[in-house]
Amino acid sequence: KKPLRGGKNKQDTTADEEKGGGQRQQLYGSVAEDPSAWLKGVARWLETSDDTDPVRWLTFCCDDFKPRRIKAPVVLVWLLIQAFGLLFQVILLLEIGRNLENFEGTLAANCDPAQQQHEICLGPAWNLSFTGTLTFPASAGQADFDFVIPRTQTFSFRTASHPPTFLLGVQPQAPHAMAEWQVIIHPSGKDGSIGHGGNIVSHSWGSRYTVITERHEEPSWDATVNLKSKYPDEARVAMFIIDSRISHLEDIHQQKQCSFEGSWQNFNERDQGKHHRVLSFAQSATTFFLLVQMSLAALVLRRFFLFVDTGRLLSRVIVLKFMVQDFPQQMCIAAYLYAWYADNGLRCQMCLFHPSHCDEQHPLHLTNLLVCVFTLLSAIANQLLLQAKLKRGYDSEDECVLCFFRFVMISVSILPFSTAMCFLSAMLLHLKSVAIYFMSAIPTILGWGTVLCVPLFVCCDEEF
Repeated sequence: KKPLRGGKNKQDTTADEEKGGGQRQQLYGSVAEDPSAWLKGVARWLETSDDTDPVRWLTFCCDDFKPRRIKAPVVLVWLLIQAFGLLFQVILLLEIGRNLENFEGTLAANCDPAQQQHEICLGPAWNLSFTGTLTFPASAGQADFDFVIPRTQTFSFRTASHPPTFLLGVQPQAPHAMAEWQVIIHPSGKDGSIGHGGNIVSHSWGSRYTVITERHEEPSWDATVNLKSKYPDEARVAMFIIDSRISHLEDIHQQKQCSFEGSWQNFNERDQGKHHRVLSFAQSATTFFLLVQMSLAALVLRRFFLFVDTGRLLSRVIVLKFMVQDFPQQMCIAAYLYAWYADNGLRCQMCLFHPSHCDEQHPLHLTNLLVCVFTLLSAIANQLLLQAKLKRGYDSEDECVLCFFRFVMISVSILPFSTAMCFLSAMLLHLKSVAIYFMSAIPTILGWGTVLCVPLFVCCDEEF
């Protein structure tokens, strides 16, 4: 019988195996003998091989595009975008480092371990006006009645802040740490009933810290504490009042973006605060992205000066840079803006101690805006890699499909930034315009729909 065309007998297979083994030995031998030549060969293969061409993957979903031949003007435009991006990214890194250093210095000066009492920061900006433990007798004799007369204790304190701004701390002691309580605070000499207008009422369970701001200029205050929970044994509740010594309280209260209570409580969390952790992460990530961008831009610039034809290398650098830097850096920028400019974020916490941070500074000021612009321009540089195929019979509908495909690529490329603007525009940028939501929601929905649905369509296409 004749062997099938293209088939191989046993001798041919053995010869091929010996040949392949010889090639592997030659490859391993070349690596051992001359590693630099082997690395150059690998680099040349990565740059010139069709198997490593990223445009093949970009045109997988739409065969109406073909790879664009990147010429010198396109390379110059890309290098110019990277140069401006590096400049403003260095400015952003310096701003993040300066803000982080100032915050940590303020934290050390106002909330170091030696200045903490009752797990509360008592730095130079705060004065302990009252501290004590109130004891409430057992309520065993009243346990059989549906209505129990609440047990009551009172204390007095004085404040010097203008307007009166102080922290009320209530800490029920073990084994009754989740006791229910109610505190009524009123100016000394006035009616202290719960129904009297102007009295400050706080009601909760367990430990709680509340910052109270009162517009009435009263130096003396009386407080009534009712323990509403019933216990067969004695119960103790630790109480403390911390008066503020901050001189620019009016500036803080006029800051619409900052809540005095929320900012102070976030500052009191020290290093465990989420805004502080996000800012520290943003500094490290921005440093890494700066090094990546500098290295890749220098690689393309060196190749462009040595060899004008840099298109193949640039196509691979654009895709690599998008995955390693452009896409995650958008999340880094959004994280920094959230940590520093969010409601009661680090900027509001710095406003408690430094009046210079109480001004109305927009998160997207000129420098931050330019950082975002050049980061997004670098992210959508993948548009340079594709070129529409010229086919006869193209009409306006076909052109709309091509434009829609490009817009889908843009939506996926800027997905982290558009998502952040869609969900944080009201809280972070204080922009509640319908146009802002509309402009950010369209690329967000389209980008997430593409990311989630395309893999599903690919799997279904392989199965059927």
